[in-house]
Amino acid sequence: MKLGVLAVAVAVGLLAGAPSATAAPAERELGAVAVRPCPDGGRWVCGKLPRPLDPARPRGRQIGIAFRWLPPRNPGTRHPPLVAVEGGPGYPSTGSRVEYTGIYGPLLRERGLLLVDNRGTGGSALIRCQRLQTYPGASFGSRLAGVVAGCAREIERRYGSPDLFATAYAARDLAAVIRALRLGRVDLYGDSYGTFLVQSFISRYQGLLHSVVLDSSYPVRDLDPWYASSGTVARTAMDAVCARDPGCSAAGPGSATARLGELLARLRQRPISGKGVRFGVRAVVDLVQDAGSEPPIYRELDPAVRAALAGDEAPLLRLVAEDRAALHGAGGDPVDYSNGLYWTVACADYPQLFSMAAPPARRREQLAAALLAPPAGAFEPFTASEWVTVDNYTQPYAGCLDWPRPRRVEPAVPATPNPLPASIPLLVVGGDLDSLTPLTDARVFGPTLGARVRVVELTNTTHVTSQGGGTLAVGARCARAVIRGFVRAPGRLESLDTSCTARIPHLHTAGAYPLRLADAAPATLVSGPDPGLERRQAVTVAAGALADAPPRYRFSGAARGAGLRGGSFTAMGDPLLRLRLRRVRFVTDAVVDGSGSWRLSTGATRGTLTVQLPNDDVVRVRVSWDQRSRYARARVGAATLTLPAP
Repeated sequence: MKLGVLAVAVAVGLLAGAPSATAAPAERELGAVAVRPCPDGGRWVCGKLPRPLDPARPRGRQIGIAFRWLPPRNPGTRHPPLVAVEGGPGYPSTGSRVEYTGIYGPLLRERGLLLVDNRGTGGSALIRCQRLQTYPGASFGSRLAGVVAGCAREIERRYGSPDLFATAYAARDLAAVIRALRLGRVDLYGDSYGTFLVQSFISRYQGLLHSVVLDSSYPVRDLDPWYASSGTVARTAMDAVCARDPGCSAAGPGSATARLGELLARLRQRPISGKGVRFGVRAVVDLVQDAGSEPPIYRELDPAVRAALAGDEAPLLRLVAEDRAALHGAGGDPVDYSNGLYWTVACADYPQLFSMAAPPARRREQLAAALLAPPAGAFEPFTASEWVTVDNYTQPYAGCLDWPRPRRVEPAVPATPNPLPASIPLLVVGGDLDSLTPLTDARVFGPTLGARVRVVELTNTTHVTSQGGGTLAVGARCARAVIRGFVRAPGRLESLDTSCTARIPHLHTAGAYPLRLADAAPATLVSGPDPGLERRQAVTVAAGALADAPPRYRFSGAARGAGLRGGSFTAMGDPLLRLRLRRVRFVTDAVVDGSGSWRLSTGATRGTLTVQLPNDDVVRVRVSWDQRSRYARARVGAATLTLPAP
């Protein structure tokens, strides 16, 4: 399950610890391994542990398994070390060190933190398949399968068998590094695919474990090749996001997925095109699935669908274009994310809708037959044939069609379950809006993993929220608080304080996209003289224009962007994003100018704006809200007004 790229910060290019041109950093021993200060500074030390490429041939070819170790700030502490495993598969764990230090925070005073790049990623025998990495075509179907198979041939030429990069071998490497560094029992954390690897690890190396955390998890044993629960959760999440938000629920009562079904019926007859973008049902499949990891999509999807159904396609055209550019473009350095490693794991370890033992032609027949009898209603309002065209880097429905038949793959978990004893507690956390790794699945398989397991739901959060911020900063702080509380005292699992989960605010939505000023819902007068209907509508337009800028910045990272229907904005600063709007047209017949700010940690938004009305009158608006606000507050002259926080 590839983690959404908007949520990931990667910086692993210098992890190998190579000496500088002027002087080599001092080398020392950590356990039985030589380490040296990492080239990018700080307290981290870097190293590589030699490991056999093929465990069955311990004296055969060796590969280096790269790792980073952050020692505790207070020397001499005896608390168990922390170990974190990143997802993808394809992301190197060392690349998410900023996220992991953020998760553990104050615990790092007394705890060391180990990050190990799985074989095939980052600094550990990196798989580089250039054609696959830069493939510009659709990420599903037979053409992709052919390019993926070409990567398998490259791996065979360089390393022998792609099978040797399967999950069980990466789990062996992780255990070997922990032992070589003489860390003893560790508190192990995995997120997304990292939870898949951690399940492999806990089935074999319980003697190395003190506690376990699974963040946004999916099962290794009995994994559904249809991933049907993703479709179910995508539906419930879309409906929940709109129902919980006062702006969306007022503008769009009823079912968001029913409205999506209306749009799909139209798209099956005629694609939407405009502003250099053309799309049909497949692009909407990606939007729906991407929303499970990218909250800005949830924020805008239903309002954009409603606008399109009413004949205004501009918001949806923009959303599709941004999603494609941010999440589905070709390229990227394999050091940051290895497409080849993703497919190596997917084809070796994940169940398919066809037999990997069959030749490619037979696999295609089996896939076609499966699509004739999908799980009933699992993907509505999409058909199963539509759903499996989702970006196969989230669910690998067809990418392995031409992959070579596995010759000798050690299974990710042994055939006989080996649950954790009561002495090794296990915490499972996940978001109720996460359709990539649905929490509903974790509630079923989680308790089978150990004698003491607790599943904690983070309401109003998406995939691996504990690593993120911005749109869901409050949820991220809660996730981190729950994880830290557990790691401090795993033995108190049953009494773990999870009260913050009840205080995570709903995800704000755009509410609606009015085409003209007269279509905007007016702000509600709280006190003072009524400025009049048109000026109260201008408040809604001003707030909408201001709220529209930060998601554009999060999608592109660019300091300058375009307004929905014209004009531009600039965005600069971190963590306080300073915004400047210049003749922005959130609606066609009014112009918004002014300045504002958006704070990453709280979602606090402030703005002083002017709205030029269709009759050329100008309304000055001051508006504010934050992530916890259900309603924004505004001032127009001596009047105080309120409106749903956008």
